[in-house]
Amino acid sequence: MSALVAGLTPTDRTGRGPDATSVLIVFITVRLVLPSQFVVAVLRGAGSPALLLALCCLVWWSLARIQRTHAQQSSPVIGALVIFTAMILASFYVGMARPISGEEVSVSTLTLISIAGWFGAMLLAHDGIPNAERLLDLLHYLATLGGLLALFGLFQFVTGQYWVDQISIPGLEAHQAVFSATLREGFTRPAGTSVHPIEFGAVMTMLLPLALARGVGQLPIAGAGRLSLLARWWPALAMGLAIVLSLSRSAVIGLAVGAIALALTWTPRQRIAAIGGLTGLLAVVFLAVPGVAGSILGLFSAIGQGDSSVTSRVESYAIADAYISQAPLFGRGIGTFLPRYRIFDNEYLLLLVEIGFLGVIALLILIATSLWSAARVYLRSNDARLRGAAAAVAASTGSGAVSLALFDGFSFPMVPGLWFLMMGLCGATYRLWQVAEHRYVDRTDA
Repeated sequence: MSALVAGLTPTDRTGRGPDATSVLIVFITVRLVLPSQFVVAVLRGAGSPALLLALCCLVWWSLARIQRTHAQQSSPVIGALVIFTAMILASFYVGMARPISGEEVSVSTLTLISIAGWFGAMLLAHDGIPNAERLLDLLHYLATLGGLLALFGLFQFVTGQYWVDQISIPGLEAHQAVFSATLREGFTRPAGTSVHPIEFGAVMTMLLPLALARGVGQLPIAGAGRLSLLARWWPALAMGLAIVLSLSRSAVIGLAVGAIALALTWTPRQRIAAIGGLTGLLAVVFLAVPGVAGSILGLFSAIGQGDSSVTSRVESYAIADAYISQAPLFGRGIGTFLPRYRIFDNEYLLLLVEIGFLGVIALLILIATSLWSAARVYLRSNDARLRGAAAAVAASTGSGAVSLALFDGFSFPMVPGLWFLMMGLCGATYRLWQVAEHRYVDRTDA
């Protein structure tokens, strides 16, 4: 354990054990590759392998904080996370203090455990990545893995089968229902290894900015001069194609938000290259898959014309208002508003019911602080690697934040863990920038 704790030290790679980046790569692989419905049988809902790994990340981070012998650089993201954690715990206390059913207690407790896991991966990413090189290793891995998952989703689209629902893993059992071969407008919607196409689309939109940054050269690649254009761009092309074919409004909007946010940091030449690639991608899709263009346009033209999903979302506001008015500050308790009561398809609205206005404000502060930290690095750092990484993770964070307004993202297993990880990476870019700045000052003073 001492070797693992030593490996968390951001400025010292001891070589005696895996560093935080290696552990995060394992966590990300388990979280995104292992089908989401599988859990350790004896642990049921709390037995997701990815959740167990994330909780181990939290334990590792906690031990390292307790045993550290010197101060280390941090970022404002940690302070914002402390505030949000306090609001979550206050909401949990309020929920347990009122008359409450056994089912609500069980789900609320499981939600609290899940949140601890999300925070564990976020904190390890924030404090454990030792340098810019290892940060880029992690981001390139995320982009590549996202491209591979997108290819699997495209395979599902072409074959019309989910495939994951036919897998059996010894020691694990399927705990959550999956939506097999979901159709929209006659097309099979890809879901990858997630439990629903809408979650798959949200995951793709959070990973796409990393792949785009890789393609335009914001994330330097070792030996980049020897890489072909296709080698740099294939993850972004695969993810963009998978997002379009997911036929999900939230995914298309998330794609637009992430791409536009990242494009603000590009040079004119990079923008032209990206626009050209996007135009070519859409042309291939519309020619190869007749009818898909009309289906995508129909997702937005149907808004306000009797679209059932839009109508449901609008009707949810009045229902949510009745619950919010009963406990406006801290809500009725985190995780206590069960899906059988109502599905809002808006995570912020659901959180207003569960953790109240104070909790949602704390979450918005955490989002804003993460984006501000990454933006500050992009604007002030002289390290091109950190500037590119900051731009990419900020775009991913913003895309995820917007997606949560379009579906109940925290009710799905993949999305929240990946999103909080992105906010942790925003803080990591700030911390690594501060470390570099302080080293420079120290050398000057000497």
